Amino acid sequence: MTLLVGLKLFKLLQVLFLSGIKFLFAPLISIGYGFNYIQTSLITAVGGILGIFFFYFLSKWIIAQYNRFSPAIYSYFTGVKLEASRRILIREIKIKKKFTRKNKMIINARNKYGFVGIILFTPVLLSIPLGAFLARKYYSGRSHTLIYMSISVVLWSFFISSLIFLF
Repeated sequence: MTLLVGLKLFKLLQVLFLSGIKFLFAPLISIGYGFNYIQTSLITAVGGILGIFFFYFLSKWIIAQYNRFSPAIYSYFTGVKLEASRRILIREIKIKKKFTRKNKMIINARNKYGFVGIILFTPVLLSIPLGAFLARKYYSGRSHTLIYMSISVVLWSFFISSLIFLF
């Protein structure tokens, strides 16, 4: 009997972990493991919210580390002296930026969809780690960012679970 409970707990943890990383596939795996509609919706919602909180606060550390070490890395690969690379990275010296097609697409998407786009598309299109990082990097000054992202995850959880159970 304890083996059966342990196996069910392991499946639950797998679905929680998957919904915190790639949310779109978590309801399918949950249903495959035999969870019902309510269980699937709640497990994926809780896992997605935990993933958002984890990656949002991890992003703060990653951004701080990047700001701390980027002058040294830049100077190592470019051969520019460390003090000059600090000025370049702080933008005291203007660098001519190359606008590639990818950069233009990112700028257009950010200008067109912005904060609402990150909130709505994080669970299904962007993935939770990337969406949490973008929200932290560009919109950390906004109040209730985590609440809006959590609401989005809950709504998508019930929507995707409903679609799967209906069809």
